[in-house]
Amino acid sequence: MSKDKDTAALAKLMATFNFLQGKKVTYGQIERFIKKNFETGPIIIFSCAKDTRLISNRSAEESVRISWNKRSYGGLYKVEHIDLLFKKALEDPRELGVIACGEKNYYLFQSGENSTQNFFGIFELKREIDTSVLELFNLFICNVSKGWNRLDELKKVEDLIHVDDVTGLYNQRKLLKDIELAVERYKEFKEVFTVLFIDIDHFKSVNDGHGHLVGTQLLTCLGELLKTTLRESDLIYRYGGDEFVMLIPDVDRETGKLIGDRVLEAVKSETFHVKLSSLNKEDNNFKLTVSIGVATFPEDAKNQEEILSMADRMMYEAKKSGRGRVCYTREILESVTKQQEAE
Repeated sequence: MSKDKDTAALAKLMATFNFLQGKKVTYGQIERFIKKNFETGPIIIFSCAKDTRLISNRSAEESVRISWNKRSYGGLYKVEHIDLLFKKALEDPRELGVIACGEKNYYLFQSGENSTQNFFGIFELKREIDTSVLELFNLFICNVSKGWNRLDELKKVEDLIHVDDVTGLYNQRKLLKDIELAVERYKEFKEVFTVLFIDIDHFKSVNDGHGHLVGTQLLTCLGELLKTTLRESDLIYRYGGDEFVMLIPDVDRETGKLIGDRVLEAVKSETFHVKLSSLNKEDNNFKLTVSIGVATFPEDAKNQEEILSMADRMMYEAKKSGRGRVCYTREILESVTKQQEAE
């Protein structure tokens, strides 16, 4: 296809495109377009933190998260090729474009950004495409991303009705709505998700011994800490009282268990500083532990009610087994099996 025909096809897409349908659907439509009109391979979209301190000691593979089309990583595309492209993007986002990996040529481009992350895209070029067409395609993708960012800002204003007054986290109403949406995403895209149910150990003794004002400050401090353990795409809620819930999209149970362990260690190693009163300028230091239950959809549940109930149940299993630990369904099943074998 000539440069003019490529440009005309892309211009038609840009003129008629609806980015309001969501990222998953959008990436799917764009991928189908370039495969049909540009004869390319599939797109992989990935992100990395803008703050280079967060990735300075990690490999390229460990520093990025594939947010669209993980199936091509090690599938249609060689892992070593994609890892090389990851590294190129991290080294200097300005030095992108057509990059040769062995006998294959890939187009590596920045596909957008938000307040904390840069997004990049990759696809294989199976024929020569004029540089100006690729640059126009890149501009289109970045403009779509900017539109998403504006929608996200509007959504934040709308979400104020779903914010907990004490911690500033999302509330239970928002959690139930988001789990429902996550279940729908699984039905459409087969995107699994994991729920972590978190409860502070012996929190009643804090309220009884120091008063509810101190307890409230501790809840706020813990909420701020928990947010730092997550990616921007992950969600955290105050479920009620001293209970928190994390909703981790596109993560299986084993990875969810690793996230739970990371949260557990972050809370355990933190010293929380709380002022006892406005007259007392000295901070009072507190150490906390939490019990965490992990459940994954659809492996551990068939609907939105079951997934939350299972994560809650696993949290209580963590408390029963000594507190300050993470518990998930496979661990319980293995324990029951061993007990039955011993009997």
